[in-house]
Amino acid sequence: MSSPTSQPDDSLSTSNKRPKPFVCDRALLTAAGLLVLGIAIVYGKSITFGFVNWDDPWYVTNNALIHSWSFENLYGIGTETVTRNYAPLTIFSYLLDYTAWGEWAGGYHLTNLCWHALNSVLVFVLLRQLTGRVYVALAVALLFALHPVQIESVVWISARKGLISTSFILASLCFWLRENRTSQDELIGTGLFLVALFAKAIAVVLPAVVLLYDWLIRRKSFDESLGRQVVGFLLAIWFTLLTTGSQKIVGGGIRHHFALNKIEILGLDSVLLWRYLGMLLSPVERSIMYDPPLDYPLWIVLPSAIFWTGLAVWLFRSRHTHSWLVFGFAAALLPLLPVLNLIPLTTIINDRYLYLPCIPLFALGVIGVDWACRRIPCVPAAAMNTVLASLAIAACGWLTQQQMTMWKSDAALWKQAAEVSPELPIVQYQYALSLWNAGDESKAVDRLEYALSLPRVDEYDRERYLAKLEEFRSTGNESRERTAGLENATR
Repeated sequence: MSSPTSQPDDSLSTSNKRPKPFVCDRALLTAAGLLVLGIAIVYGKSITFGFVNWDDPWYVTNNALIHSWSFENLYGIGTETVTRNYAPLTIFSYLLDYTAWGEWAGGYHLTNLCWHALNSVLVFVLLRQLTGRVYVALAVALLFALHPVQIESVVWISARKGLISTSFILASLCFWLRENRTSQDELIGTGLFLVALFAKAIAVVLPAVVLLYDWLIRRKSFDESLGRQVVGFLLAIWFTLLTTGSQKIVGGGIRHHFALNKIEILGLDSVLLWRYLGMLLSPVERSIMYDPPLDYPLWIVLPSAIFWTGLAVWLFRSRHTHSWLVFGFAAALLPLLPVLNLIPLTTIINDRYLYLPCIPLFALGVIGVDWACRRIPCVPAAAMNTVLASLAIAACGWLTQQQMTMWKSDAALWKQAAEVSPELPIVQYQYALSLWNAGDESKAVDRLEYALSLPRVDEYDRERYLAKLEEFRSTGNESRERTAGLENATR
């Protein structure tokens, strides 16, 4: 596969030369304006949404660490884990938000939108640097900005760690992924990588991405490419060990997949990769939690495993002739590796896990469509590209506007999750809590009893749910007694 710079650019730029990444020219200003405007139109309503009862209490509303600038709080932000994650930069951002907004959830949502807008601009900057084509960079950036799979990352206040980490990952890549990289570029890139780690551990994949770029695109030897990433890999290993220990906890989330061995996990992952692609191609039903089967039949698992293995072998053999294609697939897979449950996590599949991987996949898609359009005779490729991209981006924006309302409240969030994943006990439990908080006590009790009846309630959850059910019933009885007493007193 030839370099994407070998084709002419029909875009905002009048030159086909790759600009330095952060040159503030007309193309960058135009792209930034379109991206910010699109995000404001599509996501602006989220500023009216509140907090939700999934992680937001631990990260924000009940997090004493962000309520003052005391030395104890600052020390705690720098040293403590929150909800099984060591992300001091993210927690510090909540401290800034609490200082500015207090308990107004809209301010936190606005901050998330600003981070997402910054990431979208950085996607444009990076893709223009890599491809030399403004059309490709802008189309990918708009898809990244407005695709419905991003709703969870953007609208969920507690997902901010992914937004912040992505900002520094993309900025670091702008320095690392240069054909004529200097020692200063590498120093700045390493510093930005370290900052990204303190926002979210997903940044550990960055040295591997750079290694592959040097090996596949810059045509450096593997030994030289690896040698330049020694510091990065050491930082990644240190942070992996730091966060892996934080994830070892009995409770919370989904755990029924913990009984699977590594071979079974790999088989499950081979099917889930198709599901991730489906979430990008047909983003019609979003949920905070999904419940994929763990026991896919062999006639589904085996062909999936064979396909992905065969694709990996073909890509490796084609690394010299199709280097950009190989790099694109690898850059998409690497950010998914930490969340494929090779190291057990209390979740199986989530929208937010595609926040980074979707960038190279969108790039491959846009370039692939452009390649196909240029080979259709008697059809102006530029016009067809523009029409197809505009339709896709408009559809994404419309779907995002429609679907993000599930995040407006606890009840809306868990009602949607209960419709998508009705057999997950944790979903029914959280739905019961949201109903209780909304004052619908009888439905909350019914929902919690239903959660206890589900077959996948383990002993830890059963004990927890029974305690909450007893609390609901006793509180409900006290409330009814007080109401009856007031009624008798007024007769």
